[in-house]
This record gives sequence, C-alpha cells and structure tokens, in this order.
Amino acid sequence: MQVLKKQTAKGALFSLFFLYLSLVANCANAQWRPISQVGLRQTPPLQLNNLAGEAINIDTFKGNVVLVNFWASWCEPCREEFTELTHLQEKYGAKGFKILAINLAEMKPRIIQFLKGNSIPENSIEILQDRSSIIYKTWKARGIPTTFLLNKQGKIISVWFGAIDNADSEEVTEKIETLLRQ
Repeated sequence: MQVLKKQTAKGALFSLFFLYLSLVANCANAQWRPISQVGLRQTPPLQLNNLAGEAINIDTFKGNVVLVNFWASWCEPCREEFTELTHLQEKYGAKGFKILAINLAEMKPRIIQFLKGNSIPENSIEILQDRSSIIYKTWKARGIPTTFLLNKQGKIISVWFGAIDNADSEEVTEKIETLLRQ
C-alpha cells in the first residue's frame, strides 16, 4: 500500500511538472497567430444573450474592431487575463473597439460572483453566455482563453491562444491600433 501511495504521489508531481512546463511554454509563445491555424475561412455567426438577457449579434459591431474572447471563471489564466481585457476596453473603447467576452457554460450567478469577487463592474465588458458551447465549437477555439481579433469589416484577422498577460505590450497594442486606423 505504501509503495502505491509513493507511486501515485510521484505520478502526480510528474504530471504537475509537465503541466507547468506546458503553461510556461504556452505563455512564452503567446502572440497573435494567423487565422489559418484554426482552419476558419470566414467569420462564423455569433449571436448570444448578454447578462441582461438581450440577444447580441456580432454583425451589429461592423465598423468597429472587435475582440472575441472565450473564457470561464474557473480557468485561472482567464481570471488573470480579465483585468487586461477591461484595460483594453477602457483604453480603446471610445476609438471604436469592442470586446465580446464569451463565457462557456456557466450560469449568470456564477459570472456575477466572479465579477464582484474581482471588483470588475458588470458593464465593463460585454459578457455573452455560450451555455452549450456551440459558438465555441463553431469558432474552432482551442482551449481557453482563446481570443480572436476582427477588423472593422467583421473579418477575423488573428487569433491568440492562451492568456493576454500584458495588454500594453507592443504585440497586443500594435495589432489593435493598426486595425483602428484602417
């Protein structure tokens, strides 16, 4: 029995070590990537309810640069990224920039609890609920967080796998500012 416990503990530590390495590698390689890496030829439809129960259609944001972010409150990188996203919305919102934060499969009370627990105003970002993860699958997101950047014509330009951990980095701001100028 003692040997089994030691093997289980070693296996768990080994798994945690490789999980850590993959997270570090993912963060080190986090950057805008071509949309071809997810296999989308065009922007899929997106219509979901926001927290107020209103149907929001992505087509209404044509003329704006749109960032579509898939997240969940239980996802630690998503939680850490959320303040970066609110910063981007505050910084560029008046210039025609809109963030649609698509929550995966969580009920409204859990989302509100997450926002309150992190001192994030409910209306700081448009939060949409993808309760059945249909939009997540249609957009071919790979894990969470995954973020898509759309130009003013509504075409997906780039995708970011993993958390955006520095909204003021040149990697993030240059792409957004270029699209806003177009």
